[in-house]
Amino acid sequence: MFTRKKKRQPIIKDFEQFLKAYNCTYTTEKEDSGTYIFFKFQGGNFIASFLGNNDFVEITFPCIASAPVDKMNYVRSKCNDINHKNALFKVYYTIDHEENNIDISISFFNNRVTPDEMVNELTAAFEIQRQWNSDFADASKSGNENNSSDLESDIYQQRRELFLLRQMELREQPVGNIQIASDPNALTLWQMLETIAPLPSAKLLFMNVNTVDGQQRIDHESAMRNFDLRRALTKGYGKEAHLVRDYALIDLHYIQGMDQKPRMLSVALTAEGEDEHAIYTRVTITRAPRNVGRNYSITNEEHQAPLSTSMLIALDRIDDKQHHQEFDYMWTEAQQKIRDNEVNSMTEDQKLLGQVTYADVAYCLYWGQKMFYSGRYYEATLYFENMINSYRKNFFDLDTDQKRTFLETAYMLGFCYNELGLPKQAFYYLDLLSDDGNIRHTMELVNAMANSKDLRVFNYTEKVMDEVKRNFSEADEFPDHIKDFINFLRRRRGYAYVDFEQLDQAEKIFTQMLDEEENADYAINELAYIKKLRQQRGEDVTADAGNASDDGNDQAQGK
Repeated sequence: MFTRKKKRQPIIKDFEQFLKAYNCTYTTEKEDSGTYIFFKFQGGNFIASFLGNNDFVEITFPCIASAPVDKMNYVRSKCNDINHKNALFKVYYTIDHEENNIDISISFFNNRVTPDEMVNELTAAFEIQRQWNSDFADASKSGNENNSSDLESDIYQQRRELFLLRQMELREQPVGNIQIASDPNALTLWQMLETIAPLPSAKLLFMNVNTVDGQQRIDHESAMRNFDLRRALTKGYGKEAHLVRDYALIDLHYIQGMDQKPRMLSVALTAEGEDEHAIYTRVTITRAPRNVGRNYSITNEEHQAPLSTSMLIALDRIDDKQHHQEFDYMWTEAQQKIRDNEVNSMTEDQKLLGQVTYADVAYCLYWGQKMFYSGRYYEATLYFENMINSYRKNFFDLDTDQKRTFLETAYMLGFCYNELGLPKQAFYYLDLLSDDGNIRHTMELVNAMANSKDLRVFNYTEKVMDEVKRNFSEADEFPDHIKDFINFLRRRRGYAYVDFEQLDQAEKIFTQMLDEEENADYAINELAYIKKLRQQRGEDVTADAGNASDDGNDQAQGK
């Protein structure tokens, strides 16, 4: 006969029983991310965190000690030494810029709570605290005698003096029409329009903000320009930030230049989900075209400009101080790995970050990369533009690694503008990389030229394909990644021929691709589109397209 096994009670209940058994005073706070118990044990203040399904507890002993930033080298070394020797405890440090201190803390995890084990572990945490303070006193004395210095601590000392002015410095870097807002939780309507859909010499009349709660009319020009797009669907700050509506529509009414006829631009904001880090919003900007007339013909550039673009933005659930603490930690780690000759263990992004000398420039690069990999391309441009302009002025004084960082940032910035549907801005940065031999850079430059109907796409793709063939002239066939690259160039070349209405040339390229597995699907779609264009012209679409020409040829087989 089988007996049913008694279900184990939640670990938080076991922990509360432990606290009561040892007469520990405690308070409990519940948040969306989990439950937190703040308790005292033998005079020490601890935090117990229960996250997710409450199947484990993390105990934190915060601020067991503090040290001035000029002892950074010792603190880092000591943390690494304890973490290497002790499998249970994690010792880590954070920087308090306002107090100019390094705070050291301890944490450990448990997937069960028994009174004896918990007492032993908490007692061991006190022992680490005692040993740390003892060792630090000895190390400080030795360090003073040796007058040792640490580049990282020097940087942090300087950063403390600039702490309150940091955001102002970022804003004052020359960035054309783009600036980083002083409040990282603010992203204004006008700030975005200056990049995505500029309205030169526009006079704003009024705007309506339409939501499920009703309509709000805003007449004051400053209020319209500074309307915070991240706040249209949300309320609260930091961990308290939350969605209050799923949709909002902004209608901005204005007149432009000498034309006194009112025009309208619409901005649709839709909720795109949330996670523990941020609340995401999709922004779609639509600008109505002018009516065709004597002053604004159908060939007018403004009339033909893209009328709609869409991008992702987000409201972060961490505050400005946490932003800087995260950056400080990652920048410090990257620089330390370079100093310790551990470059092989670094990612490409860490290598770029580690080469940046100045903190405010590194900050822009770090958060630009974070936005970039999160798909928040517009926000990434705000950071990358600052970083690029800081390096541009001193480009000829940069060393090889710093120039590489500059050019890789230019690539990411160009990529962002391509994703935002702004290929001309993308070309401005990607053209810096036109001859560097990097396949990723070349592909994005070709994308920018093809997307903007740039005539240079034909000569450039031909030049690149010729160069590839020369470099691999001795090979029996191209490596797979080179085949993929050439196929990409051929497809983009054919696409450009369609855009320029050179349908015969395009048809020859895509007809050749029909028998190529990697290109067939793309070719079928393009040939169907070409057929539709021919029908619109009234051409006979049953005629044979003819034999494939040499344009875009020399298939990806080397010879």
